[in-house]
Amino acid sequence: MPQLSFDRFHRYADLTAILHQFAADHPQLMQVASIGKSYEGRDIWLVTATNTATGPAGEKPAFWVDGNIHSVEVSASAAC
Repeated sequence: MPQLSFDRFHRYADLTAILHQFAADHPQLMQVASIGKSYEGRDIWLVTATNTATGPAGEKPAFWVDGNIHSVEVSASAAC
């Protein structure tokens, strides 16, 4: 499991690595997919967190958590 630091804000490359490491460590619980590109050409990551042993995510209730809508509002990624 990646080590998370809560005494600073993580940059895009760090957040990307953290998300992918969580998904690699727990593929039965988390998937990461790009849903498009930002204005600067960076992937926009979508994380699906569900226990695949109990069925696919699309067949379960869900909620949406959104962060970093505006590039200078970096606290949202830490909250998410």
